[in-house]
Amino acid sequence: MSAQQSTRRNPMGRLGLIAAVMTGFLVFMLASHASARSQGTELVMTVEGYDPRDLFLGHYAQIRTPLNMMALDTLAGDDAFERHQPVFVTLAIGEDGLAVPVAVHGSHPGTGLVAEGRVGFADEFLHARFKIERYYADRDDALALQDILRGGTSDEGRVRIILSLTGSGQLMIKGFEIDGERRIDRIW
Repeated sequence: MSAQQSTRRNPMGRLGLIAAVMTGFLVFMLASHASARSQGTELVMTVEGYDPRDLFLGHYAQIRTPLNMMALDTLAGDDAFERHQPVFVTLAIGEDGLAVPVAVHGSHPGTGLVAEGRVGFADEFLHARFKIERYYADRDDALALQDILRGGTSDEGRVRIILSLTGSGQLMIKGFEIDGERRIDRIW
């Protein structure tokens, strides 16, 4: 009897095989994410919080960075964008060590630190999303961060977000800098 025939006759063998494949896929996804986070360019950016709660999505803190609403008249690049189209934002590191947007484009500019997002809508400001607008954490951490962020913007440097920018332009949250202390999230 071949291995294939014994698997067909044994439902537990099939279930075990499915479980092994699913576990392997999850481990691959986790390792890919960890690799992208560790190998990306680290950026630090100002952050502020806001509080539209959603009871069905778990515990998270809502955050805004300078990428979420950009004044088009102050940035180089394109000025016309349509809803849901990809947007490519060129970032520069300021003297204070913080990343700030300096140009926006409808297509990849080819060089520099470029983050890819999606246009929410555009008027005199470009409202964009980069999949970093929600920070999920356990209940206590999410509420503590939300309380700190409710104080307004982090111009005084109390809270900053630490991001990883991959070569493909994807931004990932690595952690936060709170009152000068780096708090990097652990994946494992």
